Amino acid sequence: MKNNEPCDENCTGADCHNPLNGVDVDALSVCAIQNIEEFQELSEEELAEEHELPCGCEHVPLRSLLDDYTCQGCSEVYWYSFCWQSVVQDSCTWHCEVCGQCRDWREWHCERCNKCTYGVSLPCQHCGAEGPYQGMFGARLS
Repeated sequence: MKNNEPCDENCTGADCHNPLNGVDVDALSVCAIQNIEEFQELSEEELAEEHELPCGCEHVPLRSLLDDYTCQGCSEVYWYSFCWQSVVQDSCTWHCEVCGQCRDWREWHCERCNKCTYGVSLPCQHCGAEGPYQGMFGARLS
């Protein structure tokens, strides 16, 4: 499962067991791809199960939430988080490909210590590395 992609004709893995082979990864969110075993275990009944969007505008089958879904009522974008087992708003949530977990929009992945941390305008709470937007919102806090 290199780079969250199915193998191509250049696969050199003997007896390859890439769980993404034969899966349309373009129709899945990164969260669904990184939780592919859970996705593949879903029954047709579970895929048809309706989920209320957090905005309350409509109920949508899980099948439609496996990638970005735009609400017909408010135009917000939603997708299903396998990590949190719920429908999430795209502008408030992201899936860290390194940690393999869904995260709040205020978190970021620190390249220095290789952990997710809170506060996009704050230094990393684990190692002190500068955040991606640190200093962009006015004076630094001391």
